[in-house]
Amino acid sequence: MGRGGPVGPPRPTNQSKGKSGDAAVRHTEGNVELRLTAAQVTVPVVLGLALATGLLQLGLRWTADPMTAAELRDCAYAAGAGVVGALVLPRLRGARLTPEYLAAFTAFGQRERRIPWANVLGIDVHRTAGVRSVSVRLVTGECLTLAAPMSFLDRRFDARVTELTDWWESNRR
Repeated sequence: MGRGGPVGPPRPTNQSKGKSGDAAVRHTEGNVELRLTAAQVTVPVVLGLALATGLLQLGLRWTADPMTAAELRDCAYAAGAGVVGALVLPRLRGARLTPEYLAAFTAFGQRERRIPWANVLGIDVHRTAGVRSVSVRLVTGECLTLAAPMSFLDRRFDARVTELTDWWESNRR
């Protein structure tokens, strides 16, 4: 997928953000970290909470005990707290690219799995429910889906996949 040949790792910088200044790509000391943006985390939480509150209100309306305005306000406060929590909690990291290995993060970014580039057979993009994500095929036959990059609310998804592929192509030997 790399166009124009492999591109080496970026020049070391000190905590600079990606080319467009976004928080989804962070270049640090010769490494690149791919993570979800705030919108990619918050929008599903907001939509899920709105849907759950609406379904609860609809279900209670069919019974003889509909929600009062105070109860509906309390649900809105709880939904707001969920949104704030999603913004405050550390964002899910998808991968860190180093010259030696690909670090894939699991368990909400707390566990790191280091995969040497030589053990990566390929990088694939697949679509699920209209959202594209990246899978890494390993020499063991395992297929690992990365949490980021993900195309949901990310206009630079293709550029991020190209960067990931270029890292693999330039470091797999």
